[in-house]
Amino acid sequence: MKSKFLPLLLLCTSPLLGQQVNMKSITEKIPTYQIGSPEIDPIFFTGRVYQGAEGYIYPYPLYDVLTEKKTEQEYNVLRLDNQYVDISILPEIGGRIFAAADKTNNYPFFYTQTGVKPALIGMLGAWLSGGVEWNIPDHHRASSYMPINWTMKENEDGSKTIWVGETELRHRLKWSVGVSVYPNRSWVEAKIKVINPTPMIQSMLYWANVSVHCNDQYQVIFPPDVQFGADHHKVYFTNWPEGETTVGDGKTEDLSWWKNFTGSSRSIFAWGSEMSFLAGYDYGKDAGTVHVANRHVVPGKKFFLWGNNANGEMWNKILSDNDGHYLELMVGGYSDNQPDYSWINPGEIREFSQIWYPVKGIKGVKNATDDAAVNFEPTEGNNYRVGYCATTLYENARVIVKYKDRLLMDKRIDIDPDKYFLDQVSVPDLSDASALYTALYDAEGNLLVDYRPVVLDEKPLPKVIDGTQPVKEYKTNEELYLAGLRVDQFNNARLDYMDFYNEALSRDSMDARVNIEVGKHYIRQGKWEKAALHLNRAQARLSHDYTTVKNTEALYYLGYLYQMTGNTAKAIDAYWAATWTPDFKHRSFYELAVLAVKDKDYKQAMDMITQSLYVGGRDLQALTLKAYILRMQGKKEEAQETIRYIQGIDPLDYWSAAEASLATSQGASFLNTGTNHNSKGIIAVQELLEVVSNYMTIGATEDALTLLNGAIALGEPYASYPLLYYYKAYNLLKQNNQTEAVACLDKAGSLSPLNNYPFRIEEINLFETLLKESPDNSYLHYHLGNLLYYLGQKDTGLSHWIRSTELDPSFAIACRNVGFGYGCLNELDKSMKYYDMAIKANPNDPLLLTESDKIYEQANQPANVRLKRLESYLKTVMKHDDAVMRLLALYNASGQYDKAIKILDNRHFHLWEGGGQVHDIYVDSHMLKGMKLLKGKRYKDAIREFELANQYPVNLEVAPSPRGGYEAKVYYLSGVAYEAMSQADKAKECFEKSANTDFRNRLTDLNYYKVKSLRKLSKNEEANATLADMQKSLEHMQKNLMDSYAKFGEANQNVQQSNILYYSGLVHLLQNNSSTANEEFKQAVQLYPGNIWAKLMIEK
Repeated sequence: MKSKFLPLLLLCTSPLLGQQVNMKSITEKIPTYQIGSPEIDPIFFTGRVYQGAEGYIYPYPLYDVLTEKKTEQEYNVLRLDNQYVDISILPEIGGRIFAAADKTNNYPFFYTQTGVKPALIGMLGAWLSGGVEWNIPDHHRASSYMPINWTMKENEDGSKTIWVGETELRHRLKWSVGVSVYPNRSWVEAKIKVINPTPMIQSMLYWANVSVHCNDQYQVIFPPDVQFGADHHKVYFTNWPEGETTVGDGKTEDLSWWKNFTGSSRSIFAWGSEMSFLAGYDYGKDAGTVHVANRHVVPGKKFFLWGNNANGEMWNKILSDNDGHYLELMVGGYSDNQPDYSWINPGEIREFSQIWYPVKGIKGVKNATDDAAVNFEPTEGNNYRVGYCATTLYENARVIVKYKDRLLMDKRIDIDPDKYFLDQVSVPDLSDASALYTALYDAEGNLLVDYRPVVLDEKPLPKVIDGTQPVKEYKTNEELYLAGLRVDQFNNARLDYMDFYNEALSRDSMDARVNIEVGKHYIRQGKWEKAALHLNRAQARLSHDYTTVKNTEALYYLGYLYQMTGNTAKAIDAYWAATWTPDFKHRSFYELAVLAVKDKDYKQAMDMITQSLYVGGRDLQALTLKAYILRMQGKKEEAQETIRYIQGIDPLDYWSAAEASLATSQGASFLNTGTNHNSKGIIAVQELLEVVSNYMTIGATEDALTLLNGAIALGEPYASYPLLYYYKAYNLLKQNNQTEAVACLDKAGSLSPLNNYPFRIEEINLFETLLKESPDNSYLHYHLGNLLYYLGQKDTGLSHWIRSTELDPSFAIACRNVGFGYGCLNELDKSMKYYDMAIKANPNDPLLLTESDKIYEQANQPANVRLKRLESYLKTVMKHDDAVMRLLALYNASGQYDKAIKILDNRHFHLWEGGGQVHDIYVDSHMLKGMKLLKGKRYKDAIREFELANQYPVNLEVAPSPRGGYEAKVYYLSGVAYEAMSQADKAKECFEKSANTDFRNRLTDLNYYKVKSLRKLSKNEEANATLADMQKSLEHMQKNLMDSYAKFGEANQNVQQSNILYYSGLVHLLQNNSSTANEEFKQAVQLYPGNIWAKLMIEK
């Protein structure tokens, strides 16, 4: 059954009475593929690269189990429409715009799904394509497939707004997006607010991921002043619009057309535009989508497409049953690339807006504003097409076309979103396009949009980034400081910024800039003594000879450090000193107000918060603290007025909503009001705890308890989360109410600890305090261990996990954590011991089998032993693709190829974007079986297996790569088989196919088989040239072991080094250095026992 609301969205075309905006919340059924339960074990960071940056999971759960179960699922659908546009938002799936249609022609100007079909693309796994996804502070943000907060607002100008937002957990940044539709306008406006309520500077990016339907007649329209496109990280630039659709293939096409991407998927970022729009146009439907925003704040213009190729077809089927191809017209705020992060200061709020609207009938776009879009382009002969689309009704508008001072067209027209203007004009001279000019004015002569054809001078491609160099190659401390800062700012998953800072400090231990960054690093980890050491060093260098410092950053962070460690007098002194310069004035006064409130000195607190707001007048935390102080002073009306002001800035601000409830003695009523609708599950709980934490910070214990008690009384989701009871117990202890605190701890202990993940720096003190009260509480040690390990205190975290298992050996997750921790330390015997304990405690958790098998492999446990172990838990293994892939690899390693092939033929695997391991296993199964048959002289059967290895089964969610598959190996070995059957012609044909493969300068073992084929064909010169290329690529790989600009993947240097040794061994084999080759194959296997092909070479 199809969704009911989607046909209605497209079929309603008659203007609404009164031209008003309609807004409503309705329940609709949408066909949905169900996802499995979230992972029960915490997933800590181990170097995963995600979208070019750090791929953290914790403190969220992982959602990576997809199913084939499709049901009619009810969703809360939020609708906005007027006579021109109709949009729908799904707050339960990240607050994304789900559907948008131009009601004048039924054109869906955002990609509209008729169902919900998740794929493994999101940071946490499950992700939905289509519509508009809001990505803050990372691309494909963590909560993209989770319920978030929302509310609806009617505005004085007649517009209506649906607000969606949350506090994300990794950086604790708050964001809200207000999606508005206006009376008589075809706009869909998004007001964006990104807020840093934390005391620490953070890095963030913003990208709206806008999807559109595409086909052979769809064109991406970058502004006409765009001459170049950039790749991710700016490691590659291309000419625009003519360039290689598949990088490195040498074939130049028009990059603006979807149809031309017949080789690979691609992302291209517009480079250097001085225009403020981005568009896409479907010439078959004669309609398109326009985006307009201030280019100084929203500079990012990008498209991504899977492409018009086999890979694109595969992803099209993975992501949608019925709705066709899409591409993404992304736009970035405070970011022009991915990843491209910028710093947001403590207490800072970033606000900007974007507008999208549909266009039609004008055959393209050359410029666009909020008011109108224009197309102006040559057609046949001396004619130019002139087209305008407006976003509202303009009667008696004026269209002009000029050539120099000569007026070629001057028309009065009526134009609105339903009535476009399209005409032609004859131009006297086509040689000087920049002398042409066209404009649209309203009846009063106000310019709506204009365009003068852009003539671009030929320029060389922009310089690509130098990239981060090895630490020792930097000559100066400034270079080391800036390199470390960039690694930190861009959340680089493969590099550690501390390596650069430590090198700088080894050269100059007092370097102020570096010591400040290192001090902040240790603050984030809760390592207060180390933080103090470095911040004091910085301050000593800066204030040498009693100099008043120009930069008070060190003083501000010293103030925060002293505040967190209970040294109030020193904190006050440091904060006051930090107010001497503008950079940290506002936030230092805020913290001084916090300390005064904690001391119940509300007069001093009001003075301090007033000073803070002089500088940071829209700091919502400061404003809410002011409302609290006013409440404490009995000034209730002023307090409510302040709260109304805050809610006007951000209707989804949680703390002010809580303060409003408390001020009117309504407890936690804000969690269950009719106007603001809170998220569900983990986000709802953690949002509440953010507010509770704020009250705890200012010493408002009673208010904290009121909110906790109120939330628990509401029931789900709050009452089932032990974290709330730990917070409650802590606050009860602050009131010396030990009896109730102990009861709370008992209650927490009776609840499931699953997916209750502490992550706040202030929670260290909370759990340490609770452990003093209940030192033998296994769950408390587990939670504190999670927190400390996540923050970077890994040794201490591990010790708490160990203590948790000592107190409760049957606590499987704690046992697993210890096994994981020891595995990361390469203490393999201890790791195996605790994984075995975990599996004994919970034999139904497939992650335990996946992770432990990797440890057993590292420990060089025989493949048959590992296989027997996994087969003894076969039912559990089959629950998760990752565990199944471990099993399949072991079947291959043990020569049981048919068992692997049977599973590969009958199981639907769900592929992570950027992944393809299961297809590698599939290829190995058939290749290895074929080689066994070849050895047994069953040549025809061997050839059949080699041919199967060259297939791409749909159930494996993989497609042929434009960089080539396994043809070199497949055809070489097939040639060998034909040769053995004395079929020389077929053998030669196979060797030629193998020899003609092109790996685009990639080094794989396929190069080896290509050289072997060339030699079979007596093409020794070409074979030697290929071998020389292999050596060159090998040297490059050896020099650049770690790809610090990878887009996806886990960091595993052993695997990479093993592969390099394997490739090096192949080179030596081709050079007839078999003894050297054999040694390298042995080293490869020693480094990574799963290197099955290196092992095979040893056996040969």
